[in-house]
Amino acid sequence: MMHPHEFSPTGAAAALAGRMQSLVPVLGTDRLLLRAPKIDDFDLFAGIAGSGRAAGIGGPMSREAAWSEFMQMTGTWYLRGTGCWTVCYGGRAIGFVQIGFEPGDMEPELGFLFDAAFEGRGFAFEAARAVMTHAHETLGMTTLVSYVARDNARSIALALRLGGARDAAAEDLLPDPDRHDTNVYRYDLTGATA
Repeated sequence: MMHPHEFSPTGAAAALAGRMQSLVPVLGTDRLLLRAPKIDDFDLFAGIAGSGRAAGIGGPMSREAAWSEFMQMTGTWYLRGTGCWTVCYGGRAIGFVQIGFEPGDMEPELGFLFDAAFEGRGFAFEAARAVMTHAHETLGMTTLVSYVARDNARSIALALRLGGARDAAAEDLLPDPDRHDTNVYRYDLTGATA
């Protein structure tokens, strides 16, 4: 059930929201469009966050907690110049990819959350690669990390496919209790090899 705060704004507020959303870089791949999140995307986010698929962001969580997480992931655009993109396939929102930096993170994070119905088709990989390219070519970042629960085999496989290497030194810097159940995967965005 949608709550009043989840409805799209109207009038001048809608126009202002649209102008602010237009500042978020639009990224594209052969199959996907990555765009600014809109309030209408929250229902998808809440569905993912309320499932076991959201362990990496503290889920499963209530719809109210998901709202706070969604606001945090989108609000960082205004404060940090990075944030969450809504990933669209065929005009439909299917997931989210972000460059985040939240409490407990030691450095900017590449994060990804997708609707289970769209797993296994390479969408998360494709969207994450577009974000990594943007991070390096536009923002000048040389590295990103993903914080992945040690029992999340799908996200670990994705991190490795994206070229991530496990960084034990970064894991040692994590605050307890995260350090004991989280792997850190580091991506070298420069293309250099170790």
